[in-house]
Amino acid sequence: MITRTSLPPTDRTSCLALTEKADAMAEIRLRDIHKRFGRFQLFRGFSLGCPDHAYLCLLGPSGCGKTTLMRIIAGLAAPDAGDVLIGGRRVNDLLPAIRNVGLAFQNYALYPHLSVAGNLAFPLRAPVRRAHYNEADIRAAVKRIAALLKIDSLLDRHVNQLSGGQQQRVALGRALIHDPQVLLLDEPVTHLDARLRYEMRAEIKLLHDRIGTTTIHVTHDQREALAMGDLIAVMREGELEQIGTPLKLYDTPATAFIAGFVGDPPMSLLHARLATDGSRPALHIGASSLPLAAELSAQARTAKSPDVLLGLRPQQVTLVEPERGDVVAAVYSHEMVGREQQLLVSMAADTIRCRMKQPIQVVAGTKVGLNLSLVGAKLFDAISGKSLADLH
Repeated sequence: MITRTSLPPTDRTSCLALTEKADAMAEIRLRDIHKRFGRFQLFRGFSLGCPDHAYLCLLGPSGCGKTTLMRIIAGLAAPDAGDVLIGGRRVNDLLPAIRNVGLAFQNYALYPHLSVAGNLAFPLRAPVRRAHYNEADIRAAVKRIAALLKIDSLLDRHVNQLSGGQQQRVALGRALIHDPQVLLLDEPVTHLDARLRYEMRAEIKLLHDRIGTTTIHVTHDQREALAMGDLIAVMREGELEQIGTPLKLYDTPATAFIAGFVGDPPMSLLHARLATDGSRPALHIGASSLPLAAELSAQARTAKSPDVLLGLRPQQVTLVEPERGDVVAAVYSHEMVGREQQLLVSMAADTIRCRMKQPIQVVAGTKVGLNLSLVGAKLFDAISGKSLADLH
């Protein structure tokens, strides 16, 4: 492996030249990645692809391996086995500085003793790039990136004179100033307040649409991923659960985990049992039996066990009087979201979300009836969590 101590300056320069002359294509491929931390095996043959110019969100809960994966792509961490390819070139043995990757972190990592201009220029003055840029080039690059990010009026200010949103723009500018093939963003808007977070999401996406840099954005916020990603890769415990467009993940989640994680609010998951009422397939939920239409009947035939999870969006659940409902539940909590009322009701060990366009007066513990629409509902294996539609 190439290291800083083993790589002479002349070789660093030649490697940089190779990187800069590489094909402009910047598809990212992770192939059969393995990574262990002591006795803990995080990745066991993890593979993922991000197309050229795409904006891919790596989405998952804390500890699932998102940031470690980003560090492996950047060269800040090495896989125990497997290949990292950028633009079709294996980069495992290249130093981070010569992978032509830009990084922006959630804590900004700006130098407080430097001005905005100094922070932006810093990557171009680094030893590995210094020979390729004179001071006139650096000043021009700083002006260009500052204008792009609308921070050209802040160039003489220091970090402690900037708002959180301004600091994030400087961090993005520093990541982009050397025209990287790949941009890696690690929770870039997490520390901003709600209003700034909303604004920066729009600005970052607009910036990507303008410059087209292949981007991987790490986040635990499914709203952020749905709003920003061309593609979303959902991770869980070091494994890839599903990759697809935001609409694909919302409409056809591959697992119960994704169904209960993606969406605002996410799907409700009810424990149910497949059965037959006469000659017709049915779904037993508690003491109730619901007939299955053709689509769900076909999925039910692929089930390895009669125990399943039924996935329902809030719009598929209607509140009625207890005696008129398919099932009976008790109100657990409720809140107003704009003009809509969202209710969380409980039934045995399950909780169900529903929306009321016309708010009603309820208190915790109130008994309500629920009519469940199975049109567009999803069935998942109760043990593996996999969608029965994928087994069909």
